[in-house]
Amino acid sequence: MGFRAYLGSQKAKLTHNRQILGSVAALFGGNMSASFLGALGGLLVARFLGPEVTGRYRIFTIPLMYMAFLHMGTFDGLWRQIPFYTGKNMPEKVEALASAAGAWNALVSTAVSIGFLVCAGVALVRGDYYGVAGWLSQVLCCWGVFYGGYLGATYRTIHHFVALARVQLIQAVLNFGLVFIIPTLGFFGLCIRVALPALAGVGLLHRDRPLKIQYRLDRAALKELVSIGLPFSFWGSLYTSIWAATESALMLALGGLTGLGLFAVASVMRDGMNVLPHSVYQVMTPRVVEAYAREGSVRNANGRSMLLTAGLTGVMVLIVLVCSFLLGRLVPLAIPKYASGVPLMQVCLWFSVIQAAELPFNTLFATGRSWLYGRGVIIGLLVFPLAAYLLKPAVGGILAVALGSLLGRVARTLVAYLEIAVLTRDEVA
Repeated sequence: MGFRAYLGSQKAKLTHNRQILGSVAALFGGNMSASFLGALGGLLVARFLGPEVTGRYRIFTIPLMYMAFLHMGTFDGLWRQIPFYTGKNMPEKVEALASAAGAWNALVSTAVSIGFLVCAGVALVRGDYYGVAGWLSQVLCCWGVFYGGYLGATYRTIHHFVALARVQLIQAVLNFGLVFIIPTLGFFGLCIRVALPALAGVGLLHRDRPLKIQYRLDRAALKELVSIGLPFSFWGSLYTSIWAATESALMLALGGLTGLGLFAVASVMRDGMNVLPHSVYQVMTPRVVEAYAREGSVRNANGRSMLLTAGLTGVMVLIVLVCSFLLGRLVPLAIPKYASGVPLMQVCLWFSVIQAAELPFNTLFATGRSWLYGRGVIIGLLVFPLAAYLLKPAVGGILAVALGSLLGRVARTLVAYLEIAVLTRDEVA
């Protein structure tokens, strides 16, 4: 009987692992297809438009990056609390939290879009039609950032990850198809290409949302989400949207519109390289949180990702080396206007290696102790500008910003690993 029970448990584990692998494969396949279409579309845009035009559009995206914090941690709160209460078998709690978060992000989306409409109106009065188009594109994009971000945070199961990948692929196909209006419409076509897929994505995510509930701005539920999510959101925003906005601002300051345009193409390549590690992180995080909720063990939760991290990081190093070699030969032929940005692109490829190495950080997230997550971000933010300042005389402005950002992320990663090691040691002791 004991042997049969053992066989049953092993079979259950095998089935569970197959489900996880299938989920990762579906998410990776969808994201990889989306990334391929995005990269191909980016190359075509780069052939149609010079870096000055792409840099001009990127200016309009910077304010929304800085305003991303207005979701007030509700995304992070849902990412942590949905799998946590699922592990505790409390579905009614999940629905209450999701209802409050949905109401809040719909409200924020409305308020921010009104602000961008006002900016577009001011630009229209001034006769600045580039400004009108740029700000109107952000009206739609802000719904993707806030309400779309909320909806994405509710996709937490294996089945939902597959649905999420399907929506992202549809967005990528639409984004690619709109490339072909750019030769005719130029800057205005670029605005349409960014805005319409964002709107389509929100519509699809809303239609297929896992929790079809009425939104109600319940103060108690919202307070719980904010109290858990805001600290993580603060550090997460510093490490993502604020960090990215600062990169763009420094690129503009040190390299002008041309430098910002070169960085825009390098960022597309960076995002494409991050697809695989990000897909793995998405699938593993809710499982680590659920395991921590059931067992309360950092060591056990962390053990689920360490071996996978080592293999994934090694794979990404090999991929980066190959892609870096190819970039130096293909970019001057495919997009000669951006040939001067090859070193910048090659540096940006290495961000994917850091992304792969960050997989165990979901253990810090599972504990709910945001300060453990945040100390590494502070160190990284200190290293980033200092390294950029020291490297600028040797490598030039835009390359110094990219290298400084990369070194800042390396520093943050090392500190986070130290935090994990201390937690594991204390638990064993």
